Amino acid sequence: MRVPRWQYLISAFLSIVVLIVAYLNRGEIVEAFSSLGEARPEWLLLAFALELLGFFCASQVYHRVLTSLGYHFGRLRLWGIALVAIMLSQSIPAGGVASYAFLIQTFRRRGVSAGHATLMASLEVLSYVCAMLLVFAFSLIYLMMRIGFKIAQSSLASLLAAGVAILLISLAVFVLTRERAVLLRWMLGIKDRVARLLRRCWSDEPITKLVDEIIWGREMIACRRSEVMVLVLIQLASLATHSLAMLVVLYSLGVSTSFFVVLAAFGIALITSTFNVLPGGGGTVEAMLVLTLSRLGVGPQAYVAAVIFRMLNFWLLAPIAIVCYRWLMTHAPKPPQSPSTTDSSDVPVPEAVDAPHKLPPIRNSLDTKPS
Repeated sequence: MRVPRWQYLISAFLSIVVLIVAYLNRGEIVEAFSSLGEARPEWLLLAFALELLGFFCASQVYHRVLTSLGYHFGRLRLWGIALVAIMLSQSIPAGGVASYAFLIQTFRRRGVSAGHATLMASLEVLSYVCAMLLVFAFSLIYLMMRIGFKIAQSSLASLLAAGVAILLISLAVFVLTRERAVLLRWMLGIKDRVARLLRRCWSDEPITKLVDEIIWGREMIACRRSEVMVLVLIQLASLATHSLAMLVVLYSLGVSTSFFVVLAAFGIALITSTFNVLPGGGGTVEAMLVLTLSRLGVGPQAYVAAVIFRMLNFWLLAPIAIVCYRWLMTHAPKPPQSPSTTDSSDVPVPEAVDAPHKLPPIRNSLDTKPS
Protein backbone atom coordinates (compact mmCIF):
# COMPACT_ATOMS: atom_id res chain seq x y z
CA MET A 1 0.00 0.00 0.00
CA ARG A 2 2.88 2.34 -0.69
CA VAL A 3 1.78 5.74 -1.93
CA PRO A 4 3.68 7.31 -4.86
CA ARG A 5 5.78 10.35 -4.01
CA TRP A 6 3.93 12.51 -6.53
CA GLN A 7 0.68 11.93 -4.65
CA TYR A 8 2.26 13.17 -1.43
CA LEU A 9 3.49 16.24 -3.30
CA ILE A 10 0.02 16.94 -4.68
CA SER A 11 -1.47 16.48 -1.20
CA ALA A 12 1.04 18.90 0.33
CA PHE A 13 0.45 21.41 -2.48
CA LEU A 14 -3.34 21.29 -2.05
CA SER A 15 -3.04 21.70 1.72
CA ILE A 16 -0.68 24.68 1.32
CA VAL A 17 -3.14 26.28 -1.10
CA VAL A 18 -5.91 25.76 1.44
CA LEU A 19 -3.83 27.45 4.16
CA ILE A 20 -3.01 30.40 1.88
CA VAL A 21 -6.66 30.86 0.92
CA ALA A 22 -7.66 30.65 4.58
CA TYR A 23 -5.10 33.33 5.49
CA LEU A 24 -6.20 35.67 2.72
CA ASN A 25 -9.82 35.30 3.83
CA ARG A 26 -9.11 35.33 7.57
CA GLY A 27 -11.38 38.30 8.18
CA GLU A 28 -14.45 36.58 6.75
CA ILE A 29 -13.56 33.35 8.56
CA VAL A 30 -13.29 35.06 11.96
CA GLU A 31 -16.57 36.86 11.33
CA ALA A 32 -18.27 33.63 10.34
CA PHE A 33 -17.02 31.67 13.36
CA SER A 34 -18.27 34.40 15.68
CA SER A 35 -21.77 33.13 14.88
CA LEU A 36 -20.92 29.51 15.69
CA GLY A 37 -22.76 29.73 19.00
CA GLU A 38 -25.96 30.59 17.12
CA ALA A 39 -26.14 27.12 15.56
CA ARG A 40 -29.28 25.30 16.72
CA PRO A 41 -28.27 22.02 18.43
CA GLU A 42 -31.42 20.15 17.41
CA TRP A 43 -30.56 20.71 13.75
CA LEU A 44 -27.00 19.53 14.36
CA LEU A 45 -28.28 16.34 16.01
CA LEU A 46 -30.48 15.76 12.98
CA ALA A 47 -27.48 16.30 10.69
CA PHE A 48 -25.44 13.75 12.66
CA ALA A 49 -28.30 11.25 12.45
CA LEU A 50 -28.39 11.78 8.68
CA GLU A 51 -24.65 11.07 8.52
CA LEU A 52 -25.19 7.74 10.28
CA LEU A 53 -28.07 7.04 7.90
CA GLY A 54 -25.80 7.77 4.93
CA PHE A 55 -23.36 5.07 6.05
CA PHE A 56 -26.27 2.69 6.56
CA CYS A 57 -27.38 3.33 2.97
CA ALA A 58 -23.85 2.52 1.77
CA SER A 59 -23.93 -0.77 3.70
CA GLN A 60 -26.99 -1.87 1.72
CA VAL A 61 -24.68 -2.44 -1.27
CA TYR A 62 -23.03 -5.23 0.73
CA HIS A 63 -26.40 -6.56 1.84
CA ARG A 64 -27.81 -6.77 -1.65
CA VAL A 65 -24.76 -8.41 -3.23
CA LEU A 66 -24.24 -10.90 -0.39
CA THR A 67 -27.93 -11.80 -0.31
CA SER A 68 -27.89 -12.51 -4.03
CA LEU A 69 -24.89 -14.81 -3.44
CA GLY A 70 -26.72 -16.70 -0.69
CA TYR A 71 -25.04 -15.17 2.39
CA HIS A 72 -26.91 -13.59 5.28
CA PHE A 73 -25.42 -10.90 7.54
CA GLY A 74 -27.02 -8.69 10.15
CA ARG A 75 -27.66 -5.13 9.04
CA LEU A 76 -25.94 -3.69 12.11
CA ARG A 77 -22.77 -5.63 11.32
CA LEU A 78 -22.84 -4.50 7.70
CA TRP A 79 -23.30 -0.89 8.87
CA GLY A 80 -20.23 -1.23 11.07
CA ILE A 81 -18.23 -2.72 8.18
CA ALA A 82 -19.29 0.12 5.87
CA LEU A 83 -18.38 2.76 8.46
CA VAL A 84 -14.92 1.30 9.07
CA ALA A 85 -14.22 0.80 5.34
CA ILE A 86 -15.20 4.35 4.40
CA MET A 87 -13.30 5.88 7.32
CA LEU A 88 -10.21 3.85 6.36
CA SER A 89 -10.39 5.19 2.82
CA GLN A 90 -10.35 8.76 4.20
CA SER A 91 -7.92 8.39 7.08
CA ILE A 92 -4.67 6.87 5.83
CA PRO A 93 -2.47 7.01 2.72
CA ALA A 94 -3.60 4.51 0.08
CA GLY A 95 -6.88 4.42 1.98
CA GLY A 96 -8.74 3.00 -1.00
CA VAL A 97 -6.45 -0.03 -1.08
CA ALA A 98 -6.70 -0.43 2.70
CA SER A 99 -10.48 -0.23 2.55
CA TYR A 100 -10.62 -2.84 -0.23
CA ALA A 101 -8.32 -5.19 1.69
CA PHE A 102 -10.33 -4.69 4.88
CA LEU A 103 -13.57 -5.63 3.13
CA ILE A 104 -12.10 -8.81 1.66
CA GLN A 105 -10.42 -9.82 4.94
CA THR A 106 -13.53 -9.15 7.03
CA PHE A 107 -15.90 -11.11 4.82
CA ARG A 108 -13.39 -13.95 4.37
CA ARG A 109 -13.19 -14.28 8.17
CA ARG A 110 -16.96 -14.73 8.25
CA GLY A 111 -17.26 -17.50 5.73
CA VAL A 112 -17.47 -15.69 2.39
CA SER A 113 -15.30 -17.32 -0.29
CA ALA A 114 -12.37 -15.42 -1.77
CA GLY A 115 -14.01 -15.03 -5.17
CA HIS A 116 -17.31 -13.81 -3.74
CA ALA A 117 -15.58 -11.41 -1.34
CA THR A 118 -13.53 -9.99 -4.22
CA LEU A 119 -16.62 -9.69 -6.39
CA MET A 120 -18.54 -7.91 -3.64
CA ALA A 121 -15.70 -5.47 -2.89
CA SER A 122 -15.20 -4.77 -6.60
CA LEU A 123 -18.90 -4.07 -7.11
CA GLU A 124 -18.87 -1.73 -4.13
CA VAL A 125 -15.92 0.23 -5.49
CA LEU A 126 -17.27 0.40 -9.05
CA SER A 127 -20.78 1.39 -7.97
CA TYR A 128 -19.36 4.10 -5.69
CA VAL A 129 -17.12 5.54 -8.40
CA CYS A 130 -20.01 5.53 -10.88
CA ALA A 131 -22.23 7.32 -8.37
CA MET A 132 -19.48 9.82 -7.56
CA LEU A 133 -18.98 10.60 -11.25
CA LEU A 134 -22.72 11.06 -11.73
CA VAL A 135 -22.86 13.53 -8.83
CA PHE A 136 -19.80 15.32 -10.21
CA ALA A 137 -21.40 15.55 -13.66
CA PHE A 138 -24.49 17.07 -12.06
CA SER A 139 -22.26 19.52 -10.17
CA LEU A 140 -20.56 20.73 -13.36
CA ILE A 141 -23.86 21.11 -15.21
CA TYR A 142 -25.42 22.96 -12.28
CA LEU A 143 -22.42 25.27 -11.92
CA MET A 144 -22.43 26.05 -15.63
CA MET A 145 -26.12 26.91 -15.46
CA ARG A 146 -25.74 29.08 -12.36
CA ILE A 147 -22.39 30.86 -12.68
CA GLY A 148 -21.10 30.30 -16.20
CA PHE A 149 -18.90 27.85 -18.06
CA LYS A 150 -15.59 29.63 -17.45
CA ILE A 151 -15.88 29.44 -13.68
CA ALA A 152 -17.14 25.86 -13.74
CA GLN A 153 -14.28 24.64 -15.87
CA SER A 154 -11.68 26.40 -13.73
CA SER A 155 -11.65 23.45 -11.32
CA LEU A 156 -8.86 21.64 -13.16
CA ALA A 157 -8.12 19.30 -10.27
CA SER A 158 -11.72 18.09 -10.21
CA LEU A 159 -11.72 17.43 -13.95
CA LEU A 160 -8.40 15.59 -13.72
CA ALA A 161 -9.65 13.47 -10.79
CA ALA A 162 -12.74 12.56 -12.80
CA GLY A 163 -10.52 11.51 -15.70
CA VAL A 164 -8.45 9.26 -13.43
CA ALA A 165 -11.62 7.68 -12.06
CA ILE A 166 -12.96 7.02 -15.56
CA LEU A 167 -9.60 5.46 -16.52
CA LEU A 168 -9.67 3.13 -13.51
CA ILE A 169 -13.25 2.08 -14.23
CA SER A 170 -12.37 1.39 -17.86
CA LEU A 171 -9.34 -0.67 -16.81
CA ALA A 172 -11.40 -2.73 -14.34
CA VAL A 173 -14.12 -3.33 -16.92
CA PHE A 174 -11.52 -4.35 -19.50
CA VAL A 175 -9.92 -6.90 -17.16
CA LEU A 176 -13.14 -8.35 -15.77
CA THR A 177 -14.74 -8.78 -19.20
CA ARG A 178 -11.96 -10.96 -20.62
CA GLU A 179 -12.64 -14.58 -21.47
CA ARG A 180 -11.95 -17.18 -18.80
CA ALA A 181 -8.87 -18.53 -20.57
CA VAL A 182 -7.34 -15.05 -20.91
CA LEU A 183 -8.11 -14.07 -17.32
CA LEU A 184 -6.74 -17.37 -16.03
CA ARG A 185 -3.55 -16.99 -18.08
CA TRP A 186 -2.98 -13.46 -16.77
CA MET A 187 -3.53 -14.40 -13.13
CA LEU A 188 -1.39 -17.52 -13.36
CA GLY A 189 1.36 -15.46 -15.00
CA ILE A 190 1.28 -12.99 -12.11
CA LYS A 191 1.31 -15.85 -9.60
CA ASP A 192 4.26 -17.52 -11.31
CA ARG A 193 6.28 -14.28 -11.40
CA VAL A 194 5.66 -13.61 -7.73
CA ALA A 195 6.51 -17.22 -6.87
CA ARG A 196 9.81 -17.01 -8.75
CA LEU A 197 10.61 -13.71 -7.10
CA LEU A 198 10.00 -15.17 -3.64
CA ARG A 199 11.47 -18.56 -4.59
CA ARG A 200 8.30 -20.39 -3.67
CA CYS A 201 6.27 -23.12 -5.36
CA TRP A 202 2.52 -22.53 -5.30
CA SER A 203 -0.31 -24.61 -6.67
CA ASP A 204 -2.50 -23.35 -9.54
CA GLU A 205 -5.67 -24.63 -7.88
CA PRO A 206 -6.49 -21.53 -5.75
CA ILE A 207 -6.09 -19.24 -8.78
CA THR A 208 -8.24 -21.52 -10.93
CA LYS A 209 -10.96 -21.61 -8.27
CA LEU A 210 -10.83 -17.82 -7.89
CA VAL A 211 -11.19 -17.27 -11.65
CA ASP A 212 -14.11 -19.72 -11.80
CA GLU A 213 -15.92 -17.84 -9.04
CA ILE A 214 -15.28 -14.48 -10.71
CA ILE A 215 -16.57 -15.82 -14.03
CA TRP A 216 -19.64 -17.22 -12.31
CA GLY A 217 -20.29 -13.92 -10.52
CA ARG A 218 -19.83 -12.01 -13.79
CA GLU A 219 -22.40 -14.20 -15.52
CA MET A 220 -24.78 -13.72 -12.64
CA ILE A 221 -24.44 -9.93 -12.97
CA ALA A 222 -24.89 -10.11 -16.74
CA CYS A 223 -28.20 -11.87 -16.19
CA ARG A 224 -29.30 -9.18 -13.72
CA ARG A 225 -27.97 -5.91 -15.05
CA SER A 226 -30.84 -4.01 -13.50
CA GLU A 227 -29.56 -5.01 -10.07
CA VAL A 228 -26.16 -3.51 -10.85
CA MET A 229 -27.95 -0.27 -11.63
CA VAL A 230 -29.69 -0.56 -8.27
CA LEU A 231 -26.28 -0.67 -6.56
CA VAL A 232 -25.41 2.65 -8.19
CA LEU A 233 -28.76 4.06 -7.07
CA ILE A 234 -28.03 2.94 -3.50
CA GLN A 235 -24.69 4.74 -3.62
CA LEU A 236 -26.43 7.84 -4.99
CA ALA A 237 -28.90 7.66 -2.09
CA SER A 238 -25.97 7.51 0.34
CA LEU A 239 -24.27 10.55 -1.21
CA ALA A 240 -27.58 12.43 -1.33
CA THR A 241 -28.09 11.72 2.39
CA HIS A 242 -24.67 13.20 3.21
CA SER A 243 -25.58 16.26 1.13
CA LEU A 244 -28.86 16.54 3.02
CA ALA A 245 -26.87 16.54 6.27
CA MET A 246 -24.86 19.48 4.94
CA LEU A 247 -28.10 21.27 4.10
CA VAL A 248 -29.36 20.73 7.65
CA VAL A 249 -26.10 22.19 9.01
CA LEU A 250 -26.73 25.32 6.94
CA TYR A 251 -30.29 25.48 8.27
CA SER A 252 -28.90 25.29 11.82
CA LEU A 253 -26.95 28.49 11.07
CA GLY A 254 -30.01 30.26 9.70
CA VAL A 255 -28.96 29.94 6.05
CA SER A 256 -31.70 29.12 3.57
CA THR A 257 -30.62 27.48 0.33
CA SER A 258 -31.64 24.60 -1.92
CA PHE A 259 -30.65 20.95 -1.81
CA PHE A 260 -29.25 21.19 -5.35
CA VAL A 261 -26.80 23.91 -4.30
CA VAL A 262 -25.45 21.68 -1.52
CA LEU A 263 -25.35 18.60 -3.78
CA ALA A 264 -23.33 20.53 -6.39
CA ALA A 265 -20.83 21.66 -3.74
CA PHE A 266 -20.58 18.14 -2.30
CA GLY A 267 -19.91 16.66 -5.75
CA ILE A 268 -17.02 19.06 -6.42
CA ALA A 269 -15.52 18.48 -2.97
CA LEU A 270 -15.87 14.71 -3.26
CA ILE A 271 -14.09 14.35 -6.60
CA THR A 272 -11.32 16.79 -5.65
CA SER A 273 -10.55 15.00 -2.37
CA THR A 274 -9.49 11.87 -4.30
CA PHE A 275 -6.12 13.54 -4.97
CA ASN A 276 -5.31 14.23 -1.32
CA VAL A 277 -3.97 11.32 0.74
CA LEU A 278 -3.74 13.28 4.01
CA PRO A 279 -6.13 12.33 6.84
CA GLY A 280 -9.58 13.77 6.29
CA GLY A 281 -8.52 15.22 2.95
CA GLY A 282 -6.06 17.70 4.45
CA GLY A 283 -8.66 20.48 4.37
CA THR A 284 -9.39 19.99 0.67
CA VAL A 285 -13.01 18.96 1.27
CA GLU A 286 -13.72 21.96 3.48
CA ALA A 287 -12.02 24.36 1.04
CA MET A 288 -13.97 23.10 -1.99
CA LEU A 289 -17.23 23.17 -0.05
CA VAL A 290 -16.61 26.77 0.96
CA LEU A 291 -15.49 27.82 -2.52
CA THR A 292 -18.47 26.26 -4.29
CA LEU A 293 -21.06 27.34 -1.74
CA SER A 294 -19.70 30.90 -1.81
CA ARG A 295 -19.91 30.94 -5.63
CA LEU A 296 -23.52 29.84 -5.34
CA GLY A 297 -24.43 32.68 -2.98
CA VAL A 298 -24.42 31.05 0.45
CA GLY A 299 -22.23 33.76 2.01
CA PRO A 300 -19.69 33.76 4.87
CA GLN A 301 -21.65 31.13 6.79
CA ALA A 302 -20.24 28.61 4.31
CA TYR A 303 -16.97 28.58 6.31
CA VAL A 304 -18.65 27.53 9.54
CA ALA A 305 -21.00 25.10 7.80
CA ALA A 306 -18.12 23.34 6.05
CA VAL A 307 -16.15 22.88 9.28
CA ILE A 308 -19.19 21.64 11.21
CA PHE A 309 -20.09 19.27 8.41
CA ARG A 310 -16.60 17.73 8.35
CA MET A 311 -16.70 17.34 12.12
CA LEU A 312 -19.96 15.40 11.82
CA ASN A 313 -18.89 13.55 8.65
CA PHE A 314 -15.39 12.53 9.73
CA TRP A 315 -13.92 13.59 13.06
CA LEU A 316 -16.86 12.65 15.31
CA LEU A 317 -17.29 9.37 13.45
CA ALA A 318 -13.64 8.36 13.84
CA PRO A 319 -14.03 7.11 17.49
CA ILE A 320 -17.18 5.20 16.48
CA ALA A 321 -15.28 3.59 13.60
CA ILE A 322 -12.49 2.52 15.98
CA VAL A 323 -15.03 0.86 18.31
CA CYS A 324 -16.68 -0.87 15.33
CA TYR A 325 -13.30 -2.08 14.07
CA ARG A 326 -12.40 -3.63 17.43
CA TRP A 327 -15.85 -5.22 17.59
CA LEU A 328 -15.51 -6.69 14.11
CA MET A 329 -11.97 -7.95 14.70
CA THR A 330 -12.36 -9.35 18.24
CA HIS A 331 -15.91 -10.70 18.11
CA ALA A 332 -15.82 -14.44 17.47
CA PRO A 333 -16.65 -14.99 13.79
CA LYS A 334 -19.86 -16.91 13.19
CA PRO A 335 -20.03 -18.19 9.62
CA PRO A 336 -23.20 -16.91 7.94
CA GLN A 337 -25.57 -19.08 6.00
CA SER A 338 -23.70 -19.52 2.74
CA PRO A 339 -23.92 -21.46 -0.50
CA SER A 340 -21.80 -24.23 1.02
CA THR A 341 -24.18 -24.81 3.93
CA THR A 342 -27.57 -24.56 2.29
CA ASP A 343 -29.63 -26.39 -0.27
CA SER A 344 -27.75 -26.35 -3.55
CA SER A 345 -31.01 -26.24 -5.49
CA ASP A 346 -31.79 -22.80 -4.11
CA VAL A 347 -28.38 -21.13 -3.82
CA PRO A 348 -25.75 -20.66 -6.53
CA VAL A 349 -22.63 -22.77 -6.32
CA PRO A 350 -19.66 -22.14 -8.63
CA GLU A 351 -19.47 -24.77 -11.33
CA ALA A 352 -16.50 -27.01 -11.91
CA VAL A 353 -13.54 -25.78 -13.89
CA ASP A 354 -14.57 -27.66 -17.02
CA ALA A 355 -18.02 -26.02 -17.10
CA PRO A 356 -17.57 -22.43 -15.90
CA HIS A 357 -20.19 -20.82 -18.10
CA LYS A 358 -23.24 -22.70 -16.89
CA LEU A 359 -25.14 -20.35 -14.59
CA PRO A 360 -26.96 -22.20 -11.79
CA PRO A 361 -30.25 -20.97 -10.33
CA ILE A 362 -29.93 -18.17 -7.80
CA ARG A 363 -31.99 -17.29 -4.78
CA ASN A 364 -32.61 -13.59 -4.55
CA SER A 365 -35.14 -12.16 -2.16
CA LEU A 366 -35.34 -9.06 -4.33
CA ASP A 367 -36.66 -10.89 -7.38
CA THR A 368 -40.30 -10.05 -8.02
CA LYS A 369 -41.06 -12.63 -10.65
CA PRO A 370 -39.76 -16.06 -11.62
CA SER A 371 -36.98 -16.29 -14.17
